[in-house]
Amino acid sequence: MRKGASGWLAKGLLLLLVASFGVWGIGGDMLTSSVGSNVIEVGDTSVSLGEFQRDYQRNLNLLSARFNTQLTQEQAQQFGLAQMTVNQIASRALIDEKTKALGLSADDEAVRKMIQSQPTFQNQSGQFDRFMFEQFLARNGYSEGEYIEIVRNDITGNQLFGTLSQGVTKAPTVLVDTFYAYLAEKRTAKYIDILDSSIGFAPAPSDEELEALIKENPENYSGPEYRKISYILLTAETLAAETDISEEDLKAEYEARKSEFDTPETRAVVQMIFESEEKASAASKKITDGADFAEIAMSDLQLTPADIDLGMMSATDLLPELQGPVFSLEKGGVTEPIKTILGWHLAKVEDIVPGEEQNFDAVKDQLKKDILQNKAQELLYTEATKLEDEFAGGANLREAGQTLGLTVVTTDWIDASGNDKTGNPVDGLPTVPGFLSEAFARQTGEEAEMSETADGGYYAVVVDQVDPAAVKPLADVKEQVTQDWQDNWRHEEARKKAEALLVRANAGEDLEKIAADLGLTVQTSSAVLRSGAAGDLSPVARDGLFDLQPGAYGVNVNQAGNGTLLYGVADIIPAEPAKDQDAFAQMSEQITASIRAGILAEYENYLQKDIGISVKEELIKEYF
Repeated sequence: MRKGASGWLAKGLLLLLVASFGVWGIGGDMLTSSVGSNVIEVGDTSVSLGEFQRDYQRNLNLLSARFNTQLTQEQAQQFGLAQMTVNQIASRALIDEKTKALGLSADDEAVRKMIQSQPTFQNQSGQFDRFMFEQFLARNGYSEGEYIEIVRNDITGNQLFGTLSQGVTKAPTVLVDTFYAYLAEKRTAKYIDILDSSIGFAPAPSDEELEALIKENPENYSGPEYRKISYILLTAETLAAETDISEEDLKAEYEARKSEFDTPETRAVVQMIFESEEKASAASKKITDGADFAEIAMSDLQLTPADIDLGMMSATDLLPELQGPVFSLEKGGVTEPIKTILGWHLAKVEDIVPGEEQNFDAVKDQLKKDILQNKAQELLYTEATKLEDEFAGGANLREAGQTLGLTVVTTDWIDASGNDKTGNPVDGLPTVPGFLSEAFARQTGEEAEMSETADGGYYAVVVDQVDPAAVKPLADVKEQVTQDWQDNWRHEEARKKAEALLVRANAGEDLEKIAADLGLTVQTSSAVLRSGAAGDLSPVARDGLFDLQPGAYGVNVNQAGNGTLLYGVADIIPAEPAKDQDAFAQMSEQITASIRAGILAEYENYLQKDIGISVKEELIKEYF
């Protein structure tokens, strides 16, 4: 989705998509309070504060997993997670109320098939895995009954909404043409680039001016925040180090898999296959009388040595009827005629490579590693559940670790990049995505919480101490801030110079003459669209180019940010659908899809008003 949304076509449709979905969600007139302890009421369906909290926490966990970090309540508020949960619960309740009124239903068999067909619950063989299903329920806080009802609701909801927009098969041509003409138009710019370096001498700033610049941009002249953290990390590797596999278990595994560790005997085999026993027996007699096996193959069957060579074969590589006779021969021996489904075989053993057995001691370490690997997810989940139970019971990180015999690691001062106060990377920190982000999002004193890693591991991290980021004294950063002040001064002077030239250009003076006066040349940019890559221009200059009329000029920062452009429209290249039919067709499909989505949104908006929704907004805000 991210890749698809990065193109100019998808970005250009955002305006339409926003308009189509503007009616989705809970309207302001429905955010009212009602009597009782419920926070949401939809028709005859009521949702208690506890039920809302469970859904909210579940959404918080899912969103945290997507960002690979545990989101704080403040971050959840920025994402509008409470309103998203209200919309989600209300939408589900609306569908339930309406499908019941219409008599729509989904039987248990349909629900079962839907659940078992979901890839999330299928093993490597594509079969439903009950253990994976139960893990999913536990991770997301669902009971089995709750999840079944959600799936049933999805099925009946599809029955309700599935046919509403089917009549919309194609977006209106005039709408597609208008969007395409706007979004696919290209322009080139003619410009002169007035570099900051052309300004030359810059005055020396006073300490007051330097202090003012530091005050305006304190983040540029501050040392990072440092923290001391403690954490428990549960991975397959850490469990392997702490899990003891008995000698008896290892030996049982060895006996069960002994054949895997043995290198079987192999033999270089050549063979001939005859249509009848008579022909095979005649050839066998010739070989017994001293004829060469390969010569008989050529004279009787017209087969070359390459045709009869099977290569190095283990017993299992051969047909069952051949295995015993071939592997009972000495080197150079030839079998009697042997019948298989392919005909009558004569086989000769050209060479023998003995098999090799690996004893228990030779594969003991591999056996232990394999057993732990097979048990890793189960062990990880079990240990994580125990740790989470300890936290739920009020234990802090160290108490929980001591109770369960888990290692609690405490760091010295580190920054958000994992470096110490000397700027060197700290050895041994977890490389789990999101770990440091979470460690620097949490506050001291917060209770420990479990977080899951992308590879199925778990961790819990708490903040012990915080050394806040602080602006460095002027004496420590004077050289840097002086350079920054002078660079800013030159940039501002270059902008003023460009704005003075803009007056001349917009008064009708030729851009080439202005450039010649400066000892510069007029450049022409590559063609650019309204969105996407800006080419030779900066994004803001590209945006300004599409606001200009032919003959007019503008001023904006250059691509590198080290100068100012004075530019105008060089050429306007109209959209040509015939030259990019794929993009035109894609736009038509996306607009059609957004119209369909708009129809569904309007219908849900109608259901909100018809069935009625009441939301205790103030109570939700108080808690979330």
